[in-house]
Amino acid sequence: MSYDGIVTRKVVNEIRAKLLGGKIQKITQPSKNDIVLNVYSMGKSYKLLLSANNNEARINLTQKKYENPDIPPNFTMVLRKHINQAKIIDIIQKDLDRVVIFSISSIDEMGFDTSKKLIVEIMGKYSNIILVDDNYKVIDSIKRVNENMSSIRQILPGVKYEFVDNDKYDITDESFDYDIKKLDQKLSDSTIPDKIFHKTYTGFSPIVGKELIYRAGIDSRINWGLVSESEKDRLNNLLYELRDEIINGNLKSFTYSDDKKIKEFHTIKLSHLDFKEKSYSTMSESIEEFYNINKSHDRLNQIKTSLIKKINSHIKNTNKKLNILSNNILQESKIEGLRKNGDLLSANVHKISKGDNKIVLD
Repeated sequence: MSYDGIVTRKVVNEIRAKLLGGKIQKITQPSKNDIVLNVYSMGKSYKLLLSANNNEARINLTQKKYENPDIPPNFTMVLRKHINQAKIIDIIQKDLDRVVIFSISSIDEMGFDTSKKLIVEIMGKYSNIILVDDNYKVIDSIKRVNENMSSIRQILPGVKYEFVDNDKYDITDESFDYDIKKLDQKLSDSTIPDKIFHKTYTGFSPIVGKELIYRAGIDSRINWGLVSESEKDRLNNLLYELRDEIINGNLKSFTYSDDKKIKEFHTIKLSHLDFKEKSYSTMSESIEEFYNINKSHDRLNQIKTSLIKKINSHIKNTNKKLNILSNNILQESKIEGLRKNGDLLSANVHKISKGDNKIVLD
C-alpha cells in the first residue's frame, strides 16, 4: 500500500472540510497503537481513526465499530484530561510529509483557554501519536521513545518535540524549482528512472515514480543514461502537472485489486497497474475498504495456515505411531519363543544362583 505524503494531503483536505471547528466529544483507544476521536462538527458526528500501528499507520474517517478495553490505557486518560470536549481549530500537514498536526483549543481546570497540538507521524514502525503543548513540549505519546531506543530523537514527557529532519524537496513549496531538468545535471547514467522521485521529493512513494515513468513513455527496464531528452521533457511536465493537482486539491481516490484482495490505493490514477480500478468519493473510504477487506483476507489466511499446521502435526504423529506398530508386527514371530523362555525361567527360578549368566533347562 502507498500511504504517502500525497495521500496524506488528500486526507487532510477531506478532514479539514469536515472537522475544522468541531468538538471532540469522546476519545477511545481500542488497541495499543490506535486512537479514535468522536468529533461533532456542523451538525454531524464523525469518527476519526489515528493509527500508529507499524504496518497500518494512517489517518482516516471511519464507520467501523471498535471494541474498547474495560480499563482505558494511560495515554487515553492523558488525552481525555487535555483535549476531551476541546475544539479543533486547525489541521495542517507538514510540507508534503506524512506528518499531520491538529491544533486544539480547550479550557483547563482553572477556566483558562489553553492550546494543545496532537501530532500524528505516519512513518512505518516509527509511527507515533504525540500530544504537545503550545510550545511543543511533549505531554505524552502513544509510543514513548527513550535514548536507548533512539539516539537521534527522544519522545518523552517534558522533552522538547522536534520534527524529523528531511533533506528532500517539497514540490508544493512556492519557490520550488528543483525539477527534472536540474536533477538531470546530478544524476548518473546508471540511475534507475522511477527511483529518483521518492529519493528526491518529499511525500513520494515508489509507486508514484513508476506511474510518472509509465506516463512519460519511458521503458522501466532502462537506466537514466538511455532516457531521451524528449522523454525527460515529458517527465518534467508530468511532475509540474502533479504539483498543480496537489496544490489545487484536484486529487481523487482509487483502489486497485485482483480477484482476491486490494493491492494498492492512491489518490492519483495508477494507469501502469494491471489491476481492477475502483473510484471513491473520499480517500477515507478507499483506505477503509483497503484495510477491512485485506484484514479479513489476512485473517482467513492465518486461520488456514494454523489449520494446515495442526493437520500436518497430526499426520506426523499418526505416521510415527504407524511405524511403531509396523515394527511391533515384524517382531511378532519372535514373541512366542520369548514367552516360552520366560515361562521356563519363571518355573525354575529356584535353580538360578546369584551371578549366573546362563542356565540350561528342559
